[in-house]
Formats: sequence, C-alpha cells, structure tokens
Amino acid sequence: MKKILLLFMCLLVSALVYSQHEKGHTELEQVEVSPPEFTGIKGSTNLLNGETSHPTLLSEYILNHVKYPETDIERNREGKEIIRFVVQPDGTLTDFTVINSVSEAIDEEVVNALKTTEGMWKPGFNNEKLVPMEKEFSMVFKLATTRDLTAQATTQYRRGNKLLLLKYKPKRALRHFEQGLVYVPKSKPLLFMHGFAQYQLGEKDAACRDWNRVKELGGIDADGWLDNLCQMKGYAEMQEIMEE
Repeated sequence: MKKILLLFMCLLVSALVYSQHEKGHTELEQVEVSPPEFTGIKGSTNLLNGETSHPTLLSEYILNHVKYPETDIERNREGKEIIRFVVQPDGTLTDFTVINSVSEAIDEEVVNALKTTEGMWKPGFNNEKLVPMEKEFSMVFKLATTRDLTAQATTQYRRGNKLLLLKYKPKRALRHFEQGLVYVPKSKPLLFMHGFAQYQLGEKDAACRDWNRVKELGGIDADGWLDNLCQMKGYAEMQEIMEE
C-alpha cells in the first residue's frame, strides 16, 4: 500500500511541476483544415463545390446497415464500439482500426457497414489541398434490459480501484478497467487507471499508450502534463519503486 501511495505522489508531484514549466506560447502559422464530410451520396468526390441539400448522418446510415449479433445478445455483450479509418482524396476508405471493441462480431459488423460508404465522402482539405484524413466513428450497442453503460462503467472502475489500490492485485484490477472501457471508452479516469495497472504488471509501453490516449482526450486537470509523461521527473523513481 505504501508503494502505491508513494507512486501516486511521485506521479502527481511531477505532473504539477511539469505543468508549471510548460506555460510558454508558440506562434503557429494559420492552417485552414476542412475534415472529410459524409454525404450519403455515391460519387461525392465530384461534389466538392456546394453542400448537399439533404445531408445524411453517418450514425443513421450505419444504424440501418448493422445487426446486433445474436451471440452477443445471448451473452449480454454491450458497450461502445469505436472504429478509426482514413478517408482518401479520391473518396476511398483505408486503414480501418478498432479503437474500442465490444466483440469481434460487432467489430466486423461495423467495419463492413463503414466500407459500404466508400465514395460517399467529400474528402478533407488542408490549406485547400486534398489530403488523406482520419475519421473516428462510434456506436453504442446496448440491451434494453440492462443498466445504463455509464453506471456499469462506474461499478467496474470502483472494483478495479479497490483491487489495485487496497489489495494490490493489478491483474484482476485490469480486467475490471478493461470492461469499464468497453462501456465508456473515452473515460479519462478509467484510461489512466488502466494504464496504471498495466504499469504495475511491467507493461510500460501499454501504459504509455493509455496515458497518451488520455492526452488526446484533453489530459487530466493540469493541461499538457501528459505530453511527456514517460520522460517526466519522477518516472525513474516510479521504476525504482516497482523494482523493489
């Protein structure tokens, strides 16, 4: 328990010190960026000038093209599916990556549905130049008979914290944090503690991926302190503590 508390102290103190030294301002050239836009119309790469009269929401389109897998319904699998992909200048879609998986079957359902939207996109611009650009799509799979996903995630978060901080069982705690992230994948507290559990198990790179995801989502409290979390003052102390 003392090791855990000391680890947190090192981390939080380092965070505050780092944030106080990163207050400078940097002059940046103005960049005009226009992200890809889903239109729901085939051949949208030829509609670069002007807006469509009846724009289609991607969420509505995908909802009409996916089916909740029966196996997942039977096993009460639910949560938020997140897929990242790249819209190319010619309207094709590439580099599909599962950011948060509810199940393999649901991964396949959503990716296949997204692939049917190829050619229905106005590509992204960077300073009036067509460029490949990432998009991220999320969809909630929720059974009507179960509790709110946020409430379920909160339960998993509390159970994981108890196992990690009070009983020092990081492997068991990790499973609770993982399940919580299936429900609410953009929860910064869950991501942070998931990374902390990974670190306790010696998975430094995996922990850094979690913490970098927190950074992408805006960080925790002290803006900017996660930019160089794994190089911050205090990181060496954390390593020494865990190696004792």
